[in-house]
Amino acid sequence: MPAMESPAKQAILEPVLRIAGQRLKGAAAARAREFLALYYDQVDAEDLGARAPEDLYGAAMAHLAFAQRFAAGTPKLRVYNPRVEEHGWASPNTVIEIVNDDMPFLVDSVTMELNRQGLTLHLLVHPLAKTVRDGEGELASFAPAGRDGARESLIHVEVDRESDPARLQALAQGILA
Repeated sequence: MPAMESPAKQAILEPVLRIAGQRLKGAAAARAREFLALYYDQVDAEDLGARAPEDLYGAAMAHLAFAQRFAAGTPKLRVYNPRVEEHGWASPNTVIEIVNDDMPFLVDSVTMELNRQGLTLHLLVHPLAKTVRDGEGELASFAPAGRDGARESLIHVEVDRESDPARLQALAQGILA
C-alpha cells in the first residue's frame, strides 16, 4: 500500500490520475490508478513537479506495458528516447526501463554502470511490486497486501540524452552485464 502523500505530491499526481480516468474505463482505469500510485510512491514531489502530467502518465504506462510480460530469472531492459509521436510521451533524457526479480543492490549496480559510462542521473523511479503472473509470464494482477506474489523490481532511470545508437546499445549491454 503506498504511503501517505504530501499535499504537494497529491497536487502533482491528481492530474495524472485524472488522465488515467479519461483515457481508460472501468477496471483498466482502476488498475492504472493503482499502478500510478505504486509507481510514484517513493519519488519526491520536487522530482516530479517539473514534468507535465501527460509525461508522468506516459512514463508509468509505458513501463507497465513493458512489464506486462516477464519471465522470472531473466532481466528485461529497454533503453530509448521517448517521443510523443512514437511512444505517447516525451522526455528530454534517455530512458532506461528495467523489470527484474527483486534482489539486493540492483539500483546500486545500475547507478555504478551509469557513472562508469559518464552519464548523469536525472530521475530514478524504483517501485517494488508484488505481482501475480500466469504460466506464460503475463501480468495478471498486483497482489494485494498480505497475499502471495512474486516481488519484482521496476526501475526507471533518466540520464543524459544519448542519440548515438551504438552508445545506446553499449549502455544497455553495460547494465545487463
